[in-house]
Amino acid sequence: MHSTAGQTVSIVVTTYNRATLLARCVDALLDQEGAPPYEIVVVDDGSTDATPQLAQLADPRVRYLAIPHGGRAAARNAGLAAARGEILIYVDSDVFVVPGFVAAHVEALRGVEGPAFSQGVSVDVVAPVSPRDPQVPVRDLSRAFFDTKNVALATRLAAEAGGFSPEFTEYGWEDLELGLRLKDRKVQRVRAKAAVGFHYHPPFDLAKMAQHARLEEERGRMGARFFKMRSTWEVRLMVGLTPLHAAACWLMTAGGRREDGAWPWLVRFLEKRPGLAGALVPGLLFPRGRQALLAELDRAALDPAALAP
Repeated sequence: MHSTAGQTVSIVVTTYNRATLLARCVDALLDQEGAPPYEIVVVDDGSTDATPQLAQLADPRVRYLAIPHGGRAAARNAGLAAARGEILIYVDSDVFVVPGFVAAHVEALRGVEGPAFSQGVSVDVVAPVSPRDPQVPVRDLSRAFFDTKNVALATRLAAEAGGFSPEFTEYGWEDLELGLRLKDRKVQRVRAKAAVGFHYHPPFDLAKMAQHARLEEERGRMGARFFKMRSTWEVRLMVGLTPLHAAACWLMTAGGRREDGAWPWLVRFLEKRPGLAGALVPGLLFPRGRQALLAELDRAALDPAALAP
């Protein structure tokens, strides 16, 4: 039986150019009730904004670690290596947690038979909220097995699993790939229903469509690496390598006449409905990601070393 009594906690927050959101995130993490001794390890993945100024925070619970920009997997591994606590909690820097967040994760892991991690509740919001008075319904629709914007596990367990694969140098899939390795090791998931984090998604902005498209293309390239590492039907479904995904892309692009499904008339419609846009835009841009995925796989077929980091 796993006991968490008397254990210390390391909260790892990785960030890149999110100074304002990071300040709110850290403020919420410092405002915890009923928690065991804990530290906050802020890993700055090469930010060029005001993020380094947080190194001047006076609170002794906060440690600031700056690394060269290398992506989320490298940043999270740096946090794992720096963690001093016996329990490791990962939180994204655009997440604002409730006052009982740390205590809820620790309680969820207490008394579990065998290795386990606790998955908290992530609530998407389109504006930063006060965790003590969020005034939004708490609903979590994610079905991801291991979602690192709100997850906790023994630091030793994360290290023994090898941390995050360094092959993921761009956006996407590094947490789900580690989740599958944890599943291979018979690590079970328990839900920490009181460990609520409000995940900020800014309202849809047409001016940032190119940025959204770039992220989908990065996710596609990292999806190729994911598939090369684990060529299973489960991963095919995750990254979009099935005939159904191919047919959907064909329809969205009118038989390949466009790069994606973000038709101008549809974008204008969604621009007036930011909540709906936030849910639909990633799907509309999926054909770009799938093309990037296929191109990466083709490149790897010509050069077996092409998928190396």
